[in-house]
Amino acid sequence: MVKDVDIQYGRRYNVKNIIQRGMPLVVFFVLGTLLAMYLVPAELEQMQWEVPGMPSTYPLEQMCRPVFLGLLCYMPFIGAVGYAFMGTMDRYMSRNFISYFLMCTLILLLIYILADFTDNMERFRTRFDDPVVQALRFYASQLPMFLYQILPYTLMMGTMWCLSKLSGTCEITGMMQSGRSLLRLCLPVFFFSVLVSMIYGIFGFHWAPNGSMYREMILKRNASGDDAPAALIYKSEAYNRIWRVGKPAPINNPGAPMHNLVIEQFDDAARLSCQYIAASATWNKQEATWTLRDVYIRKIAPANVRPDDDVYKDELLCEFGEKPYQIISPGAGGRIDAMGTSMLYEYIASGAGTREDRCKKRTEWHVRIAKVFSCLVLVLLAIPSSVTFQRRGTMKGIGIAVILAAFMLFLYRVFPSLGEAGIIQAWISAWIPNVLYTIIAIWIFRNNLAHRSFKEWVQAKLKGEA
Repeated sequence: MVKDVDIQYGRRYNVKNIIQRGMPLVVFFVLGTLLAMYLVPAELEQMQWEVPGMPSTYPLEQMCRPVFLGLLCYMPFIGAVGYAFMGTMDRYMSRNFISYFLMCTLILLLIYILADFTDNMERFRTRFDDPVVQALRFYASQLPMFLYQILPYTLMMGTMWCLSKLSGTCEITGMMQSGRSLLRLCLPVFFFSVLVSMIYGIFGFHWAPNGSMYREMILKRNASGDDAPAALIYKSEAYNRIWRVGKPAPINNPGAPMHNLVIEQFDDAARLSCQYIAASATWNKQEATWTLRDVYIRKIAPANVRPDDDVYKDELLCEFGEKPYQIISPGAGGRIDAMGTSMLYEYIASGAGTREDRCKKRTEWHVRIAKVFSCLVLVLLAIPSSVTFQRRGTMKGIGIAVILAAFMLFLYRVFPSLGEAGIIQAWISAWIPNVLYTIIAIWIFRNNLAHRSFKEWVQAKLKGEA
């Protein structure tokens, strides 16, 4: 006989049941640990090419990157822990929701990738020696960006698909006969939606913008098929330097030498004081130094002062604070969507740039935080729209929810534009869509629990009924 084991709250589980529930926890924990052991050190290595200074001097917002990446690896384990402690009805609801959500995500992601590949297929064919391998590497780097764009809507679609299916078969009604409210029935949906929202926020913190930058630099590479992007100019506000690079290092190999450089050093009065004209420059990660080769050093003297003669050196060691990724990144066009959240925060805190530029970046910073919560708002909107307690289909409610979600995209264009223009506060412009849609979702919830459709509610109002 299988021995029973007492569990809290008077429940009894046999050993076989405990093993069945505990095995997924062990599997997800081991897989998450192995993935974290691979990704976190790689991210720390990547930061040495990107973040100014040495690891001991990295700001807190940059050190959040490996922490968030490690948390992302353990998200399936956290979900498995929540699932293991759920009751039978909650687990049934969770399985339905997860399956429909994953199905929606995979379908939309596949459509997204195929459409994008169709547009860029000619570029891969003509500019790469191994187009298949390069295309696979390219789209692997784009997954965080693609998921960041579709997750809020696949979360909403998965919720509506799951609940409309259960509602159509009267399972929701049967579950509510057990004494549970609609909100209590959907508690597992909210739990897993919170986890998806956290994943969405982690992607938006760095990896989705980084994928956008990588995309721009790969697709805008030289027509000759050269691995490096076109010539660029990088202005370092912190060190009063301008880098003019004829041939930068490729984005996937930032340690490669950069060629044909002119580095201009300015004094505190914004006057040009020195030029370094070098054939190549190489970054030394261990010593945090730049090695310039075949370099002419030209001192720029003030007016009425005889300038010094140019100095030529075969090799010059310079302790410049810039790192390769800082120089390569402007090749993406300096777009805000190619800047990570940590980089946006550093830029805002530094006070660099014009007032308009700082206002745009401050608004974008608030928008990224607000969009994490918009995932939950869309789920809150989807639940009452896809559940019906009467003998009528759910398509009207779903149609209204889809239209409202599309209009939410419009609001996230309009209000942030007002924030970027300085007409309203940045944080207000970012949170207005969430506040409006939370009110709408609560109203739909209240109306649906009263067993009234939108049409019936309008008719009641026209008749003056409560």
